Amino acid sequence: MPLTERGAFQLPEAADYLSLSLTVVRRLIKRGLIRRLPGIRHVVITKAECDRFLREQEDLAKLAA
Repeated sequence: MPLTERGAFQLPEAADYLSLSLTVVRRLIKRGLIRRLPGIRHVVITKAECDRFLREQEDLAKLAA
């Protein structure tokens, strides 16, 4: 079963979902702004984590406006 059906993305899929480059997603993970699943060889990010990040960005944009 593909990860997307399980509610998770590998790094390139997560970058597409977030409309960001791979480099930016890697930087966000390194800075702790996006959490990846621990203990997995490949970078895997849950859909819920991507949605949480997007919601926070929308909230920040509303505060800045």
